[in-house]
Amino acid sequence: MDLKLVKEILDKYDAKNTPVIRGNLTYSYEDLVSYLKDLDEVAVRLRGFTIKSELSRRRALIVILQELYFDESSYSDLKINFKEIEDKAKKRFIHLNRNKGKFNSAEETHPKNPSKYYGNDTKPLRHYREAIELLAKMSDFYIDGKEPAENLLKLYNKIET
Repeated sequence: MDLKLVKEILDKYDAKNTPVIRGNLTYSYEDLVSYLKDLDEVAVRLRGFTIKSELSRRRALIVILQELYFDESSYSDLKINFKEIEDKAKKRFIHLNRNKGKFNSAEETHPKNPSKYYGNDTKPLRHYREAIELLAKMSDFYIDGKEPAENLLKLYNKIET
């Protein structure tokens, strides 16, 4: 995201206490406002900013999986190093729930075909739908990229009942 877009999203969701990261540096909202004031029209050219928000471990993993593999129909042919997914999620988000008892694979965390994966077991499907609801409804806040965000919203609407 560019600097100006990050500020607009933070303003939209009144998330001014949320840190922003770029590379290995963390910035406050006040830092961003100061940079925007100093840079004015070139701020839209400064890219690489990400909002470091609080998410559950599962939601953080879903975001990373969505951004990397939204256009894949299956995880089975991919060589996914789940530890790398976990590391990216830890770097980008503040985890509210660090329980590692569940959600230790891509398919278990963010199934490509949730209806098929959960079958007639409606309770876990409902929990999954609840997990992606926040991400789908605030995709500009959590997800980098238009296509992954639109894909997640489409998936959410498909399984929403």
